Amino acid sequence: MPWYDDSMHLTAGHPNISQSIIRRYRIVAIPACNEAMHIATCLKALAAQQAIRPHAVVIWINNSTDGTLQCVEALAPRLPFTVHVRTVDYAASEASAGRARRDAMACAASLAPEDALLFTTDADGAVAPDWMRRTLAAFVRYEVGAVFGRALLFPHEASSIPAHLQADDDAEQAYAAALERISAQLAPDWHDPWPRHAEHSGASIAVTRTAWAAVGGIPDVASSEDRAFYQALRQGGFPARHAPDVFVYVSARVVGRARGGMAETIARRLIAQDPFIDDALETVAERMRRIRRHVIGMTVHPPIRRADLPRHHARALRVLARLQRMRDAASMSSAEQAGPDDTMPFVPRDRAAIHAPGTP
Repeated sequence: MPWYDDSMHLTAGHPNISQSIIRRYRIVAIPACNEAMHIATCLKALAAQQAIRPHAVVIWINNSTDGTLQCVEALAPRLPFTVHVRTVDYAASEASAGRARRDAMACAASLAPEDALLFTTDADGAVAPDWMRRTLAAFVRYEVGAVFGRALLFPHEASSIPAHLQADDDAEQAYAAALERISAQLAPDWHDPWPRHAEHSGASIAVTRTAWAAVGGIPDVASSEDRAFYQALRQGGFPARHAPDVFVYVSARVVGRARGGMAETIARRLIAQDPFIDDALETVAERMRRIRRHVIGMTVHPPIRRADLPRHHARALRVLARLQRMRDAASMSSAEQAGPDDTMPFVPRDRAAIHAPGTP
């Protein structure tokens, strides 16, 4: 399929998206390892995007021994975008989720013009119907180099996860949201205002080709390449938006493909809950210290014990209450007061997908 843009006429229906951004080439990179069971759902979700679809998709099939390639080849002729398939077998010492995503994105970039927008998602997931449209709107509204969306579990699969593990995850998400609200109030960033989330998931990343190239692409790490990429972007001076309205739905499977990935985490926690929360989450004191020192990105800090999380969350809420009192005392305008969005601090991973693909 030749490169052309069939959505330029859609700006009238989407006032938050400029025609200049819609004209830019859009290509999605998807690393896939033994994903014959999921790849069709992934590709169909991209094909079903509301109004604005990708021009091309790269399927980076790595170290697969199932029928992933055959599934893609059978579906490709019926898809409304060009499909580029690449197959590779990494040596055992080189095979990793990070390496596969790094190479998939590099391949996508090599097929795209300099002003292109590069996207990446997971082969076991399904992007929301408005994923691309909302991502483009974020690029325009916040003038950023990258947009990070959220990875939510398919609702019909999330029900298989014990309630206590879901409650633990909700508690972590709520604490992360409280930290972000503190940052948004003490160090406002117009590129990434509240409400925002704190996730950096490879299931939903979009970046300008310029920013991607300037930071050397996806970092060459075995796992957590998505978080490392965000840090590289920040250190490179490229602002990023954590868009709370950009969603991708992913599998709640416990046998995954990536070391250190979501499936491995779920499987481990089914046996015994981790004693510490996500190591990306810091104490309130550490967050405020970074804000005062204008430190960009994460710093090395002691992990927080899960048993101590309620105490840390309570302190974060006390800080937010104090900030609210200070604003009230200063008689700031109503536009600067906490709005309705402040009453909705986080969206649980398993309960946000009312119209998720695959929902019964």
